[in-house]
Amino acid sequence: MVSSLAWLRNALVVAIAFAIALYFVVAFGQQAWRARQLEAQVAERRQALAALVAERDELARQLADLEGDRYRAYVERTARRELNLTYPGETVLLVEWQDAPRPVTEPTVVPTPTPQPNWARWLERLRLPEP
Repeated sequence: MVSSLAWLRNALVVAIAFAIALYFVVAFGQQAWRARQLEAQVAERRQALAALVAERDELARQLADLEGDRYRAYVERTARRELNLTYPGETVLLVEWQDAPRPVTEPTVVPTPTPQPNWARWLERLRLPEP
């Protein structure tokens, strides 16, 4: 009985050790999976950040191009074209383009055909010979 009790105790210790080892393996797997997900998120955010940095650099280049008088000319052109603004005292002319007038041609006289009797038209339509 003592040996069966020792065997049971040893089996219980092995089972507990196996359960603890299994728990650590599963927990490690979960952490590894979560780490991969986080790395994917980091890569995605870095790509988005790179796109935003590129857009910022492009806007900074455009701003540098529009310094001084060029900026004023750009703002004035945009205000005139898109917002229809003018300086005080300016007169705005609106040009309404029309198509070129068509040349007048004299009507040509088309001879009117002599009316055909209705029965003859039916015969012609039905492709029957005339009597």
